[in-house]
Amino acid sequence: MVKVVNEGGDAPVTARYFMSSINSWYNKDGIKCGIERVSKLYQSQADKQKASVAATVSVLGDMPKCRARVIDEETGLAVKIEDETTGEQKDKIEVISDPSEVTFFFNVRWANKEANEFKVNPQASCFPLFNFAFQATGDLPKGNTNGFIANIDELKEALLGLEFIARVKEESFQGRKYFVMVPSETEDIWE
Repeated sequence: MVKVVNEGGDAPVTARYFMSSINSWYNKDGIKCGIERVSKLYQSQADKQKASVAATVSVLGDMPKCRARVIDEETGLAVKIEDETTGEQKDKIEVISDPSEVTFFFNVRWANKEANEFKVNPQASCFPLFNFAFQATGDLPKGNTNGFIANIDELKEALLGLEFIARVKEESFQGRKYFVMVPSETEDIWE
């Protein structure tokens, strides 16, 4: 049977489920990853002072278990189920093996929109990855803990082809917990 591929469909593995899986099963050793694609900067719809950038991460290491959304084969959209406690619709989740990629969507602040420059502060969820990439290219000093301003071309140059070990840490903002990806070159980041 011939099936139409829904290019605009939902991806089974989201950044949230990917990081949740690393946290549950792989955080000690991490998962080897690489950056495959980086989008242009695009204007945030919610906040005129913010922009967004997407980075597609290839999973290069073994990952026998990863949480993923169940995708309806006909529509290409995530299957929703009702949360029995709250009545809210949420993704139906399954555990898959060896996901190939996951796309992260990062928010940054505009520094100079005309020059495609953005600012990243140390509290931003993209800071660990972007900071690591700029340190790897020598654009930032090793051990940098300060915010920085860069343009999208510099970011693409630093990220594309970058390989790293992905681990996660849990953060909290206004009582809401979330995961942040923490890249490293070595296995001993947590020691």
